[in-house]
Amino acid sequence: MDNDTDGRKNFGDENFIYLMGENTDAEQPKYETKITDGYVIMGEEKVLFGRKFLLDKKFSVIMPETFKLMTPAVAEIKYPSVNRPDFIYTNADTTVNFTFMHREDKASNEEIPEVKDALQPLVMKMYPASSVIESETLEAGGINISYYDFIAPALDMNIYTLTFMFSLEERVVLGGFNCPEADMDDWKPIFMQMLESIEVT
Repeated sequence: MDNDTDGRKNFGDENFIYLMGENTDAEQPKYETKITDGYVIMGEEKVLFGRKFLLDKKFSVIMPETFKLMTPAVAEIKYPSVNRPDFIYTNADTTVNFTFMHREDKASNEEIPEVKDALQPLVMKMYPASSVIESETLEAGGINISYYDFIAPALDMNIYTLTFMFSLEERVVLGGFNCPEADMDDWKPIFMQMLESIEVT
């Protein structure tokens, strides 16, 4: 990446941006269980969770056991950009998604908050009517994971998107979660637990 005149790395080039949502502080529910227990009761549904190893077992995350890789044909429809994520895990009706890609962009663990601060305003320019809900960095499994979230319009509904990033082998893993805004109160706490479960192996 290029360096700015003050010596800081520039993470804001156009090639770094890609669309995390489809074509794009409510009160959080109280769960009696956590994903680390192996299941969560969401309404009347018992959702099973398990740890899945990804990118040739370079990192892992606890995710719903029913999430499967989206087929290329469906991915082209729901993520029409040529810069769609390399991996898209989704539920049965493809309304709740977990995406990620291992970028070529270089960044150390310590630089991840800087990556977020550079990327976030560039992405939000694509959604001028939307506002960032949260923009934070948490530590999980000994690594920094930065994230921000927002609600943006899609074709027929509003989509809640949480974008996250962390360093793996000195390169940026850029990922996201998304679901319909109507399901945000149920899924945002789950997304946050999934973030906190990430481990680099």
